[in-house]
Amino acid sequence: MSSVVLTQTHHVSLDLISASAFAALAIFAFAATKRRAAYGLVLLIVSDPFDYPHYLGWTTVTIPKIVLIGVALGLLARRTSLAPLRRPEIRPLLGGAIAIALVTIATAFPSTYIDAVGRESLKALEYLATFAIATIAFAQDPDGRPVWYALAAATTIVCASAIVQEFTVAPAGMILSGHVVPRIAGFLEGPNQLAGFIDIVGPLLLARGVAKGGALFLGVFALAIVTDVLTFSRGGLFAIVVGAFFVALRTSNPAVRRPLAIGGGVAFAAIAAALVKLHLFERFLSVSDVDTGSGLGSRRELWGVAIGFWRAHPILGIGAGNFELELPDAGLAGVRTHANSLYLQTLAEGGLLLFTATVFTLGAAIRTFYVRAPKEALYIGIGAATIALATHQLLDYLTFFPKIGVMWWVWLGIASGALVSRAGVRA
Repeated sequence: MSSVVLTQTHHVSLDLISASAFAALAIFAFAATKRRAAYGLVLLIVSDPFDYPHYLGWTTVTIPKIVLIGVALGLLARRTSLAPLRRPEIRPLLGGAIAIALVTIATAFPSTYIDAVGRESLKALEYLATFAIATIAFAQDPDGRPVWYALAAATTIVCASAIVQEFTVAPAGMILSGHVVPRIAGFLEGPNQLAGFIDIVGPLLLARGVAKGGALFLGVFALAIVTDVLTFSRGGLFAIVVGAFFVALRTSNPAVRRPLAIGGGVAFAAIAAALVKLHLFERFLSVSDVDTGSGLGSRRELWGVAIGFWRAHPILGIGAGNFELELPDAGLAGVRTHANSLYLQTLAEGGLLLFTATVFTLGAAIRTFYVRAPKEALYIGIGAATIALATHQLLDYLTFFPKIGVMWWVWLGIASGALVSRAGVRA
């Protein structure tokens, strides 16, 4: 794994019509952000589930990336200050995002497939830019109403697009009592990815609904829970219960905290009982399952290979994005997927340096918003969402997918901007 090799990728040309549409979208995002920074955040949230990708070198041009560029230009046109990014409240998170990007780039040195490192490096830089832009935008325009309603709208669209697949064609399925049961995904890449999306939006919606008595947000949260169950994602079901529990634990109202905690416990017990009744409990706990014929290996196999890659390259790993491409050389012929664990993936592809940067960033987010921040819906929600996402990623690698990574970093940025605004600093 010492030589540099470029992988073969099917490139879709960016035709004139698509280029014109992207240009129009960038102009719209620019104009909206120039008018109000909050409008730019709304566009970042609502556009996140949609990609419409076109390849450009090692990466893709997508709707969320074009919106991000337009929002950045709109903030520049508003003569926005970078002062919020220098605040001590957010230095750990900003430092974590920078460290992840730098280490990801550095993994080009031991990598075999340099274009895969390029793709992952650009993704890490996208997440860094998303966090910085969201922080600055909310610090300049700290009106929470537009972003909360944008979250409710985006969640409703995603869940509706997934539930429709119960009656049309789903991207995956499973055998249940001799019948094929669909596993829905909607606009996300797969059922586990949809569950990861709900790991983020669910605790935010619950925290907002509980804090403000918002029936709309509690209703959308209920829709998200139904959708999550229909994904049949083991990690997702467990993680959303964890997220709801930590929302209940942090809320300052005992009258709300007690019913939420009891409800979470009942839901957890009901899920466990249903798994036992449907003879799915062993599958839930198993790491040996495999989606036959889809190019996916079992977790037992993938985790073993990931540990082997890390032992061979303990400091910088085998190179970002190289895991799936190196699997045939590790004896998993016909398998092309990630390690099904954020933590093992970072160890395998980025060694101890990337693993440390990733765990530090997760810890910084939890400490900043869940432990130290005031007991307000925004901080409780993103703190609990981070805990849920970190829990789910024991079994899946979710931030590999920009629709999940961008949504998480947008809301980390919004919460950071809120902290900065509380300190009296405006962008």
